[in-house]
Amino acid sequence: MMTLDSLYSYIMLAAACCMMTSGLILALVKAPADIRAAKYRVAKHTLAIAVFVIGVLNIAQIVFDSRGSISFLGPCLALAMGYIQAMLFTMAIMVFISPVQITKRSILTQAAIILTVDIVLLGAYFLLPLRAFLFVYELGVVAYLLQLVFYTRWFLRSRREFLNQVSSYYEEDEIERSLRWIFFLFWAALAVGVFSLVMMLNNRIADLCLTVALSGFCALFAACFINYGLSAPVILPAIYQEAPTEERAEEQNEEGTSKLEQWIRNKGYLNNETAIVEIARQSDLTVEQFHRYFRDVVGEDFRTWRLRRRIDEAKLLMTEQPELPIIQIVKMIGFNDRSFFYKQFLRFTGESVLEYRRRLK
Repeated sequence: MMTLDSLYSYIMLAAACCMMTSGLILALVKAPADIRAAKYRVAKHTLAIAVFVIGVLNIAQIVFDSRGSISFLGPCLALAMGYIQAMLFTMAIMVFISPVQITKRSILTQAAIILTVDIVLLGAYFLLPLRAFLFVYELGVVAYLLQLVFYTRWFLRSRREFLNQVSSYYEEDEIERSLRWIFFLFWAALAVGVFSLVMMLNNRIADLCLTVALSGFCALFAACFINYGLSAPVILPAIYQEAPTEERAEEQNEEGTSKLEQWIRNKGYLNNETAIVEIARQSDLTVEQFHRYFRDVVGEDFRTWRLRRRIDEAKLLMTEQPELPIIQIVKMIGFNDRSFFYKQFLRFTGESVLEYRRRLK
């Protein structure tokens, strides 16, 4: 019959193998060729090594697991590793939304602080009496919580800036919704970070639960790095927007305005290419002039105006071609998400698509 100790070892071994596999997957994930993804490539390789090493350390923990006279060494090492893991995972996520903030100086500064704290913590374990060590350990736990708070505030601030960049570049709610996985990843990382505090209980069940949770999170991280490679063509242009090179004009560029009006007459707003930077460039306008035209001439911001025109086009199609399936209409008017279309149709017409079609009949 399988004992509790052997079951513990098997589960820990499986979790460690999962982490090592996630590390190998991260190492093999193909990075975007875009030169602007250089920091993404560095983060990918660094995290791949870190995740693989964490898996190896878990196997070592199985082999050399002993409690008793060194009962506080496990929690001490877990806290020391917690500082490093929190920094690595947070930096990797920040590369997704604000790579310009991830500089060599910021990384080295945080790494130096964490290394100093880890040396003090481990030195206290080996050099100080138990009571003095416990005091230092408790201070270390408080410092870890402050680290999590600092990273959370930093992420929330950067998240707002990232959403503003994406919104100003694409002016499309669908883009923001498609990038929610980045934010979910941070909250998952924070949950694992908080849960790692159970290691101070020095309990095998808690240790086992944390290791399993961490292995699942590493697999999630590998999947998100793959997803980022697919989303990079959308994310990178919004983050690295080119600054306007021409001076701000007091008057609208008449020729550019004429081209923009022609774009409207040609129903260019039905094209699901949503980058307003490109629309403005084709109209010989700066992005600022583009927004000013809709604000001052049209009297409505571009996002709301385009949504309204698309819904009007959908109503026209349903009236003139009632046999058209909804999924085809959604594509024809420039939407990628049918549920988003239903929501906007209700918003602008006051009735659902089904109610509208019934009324037409």
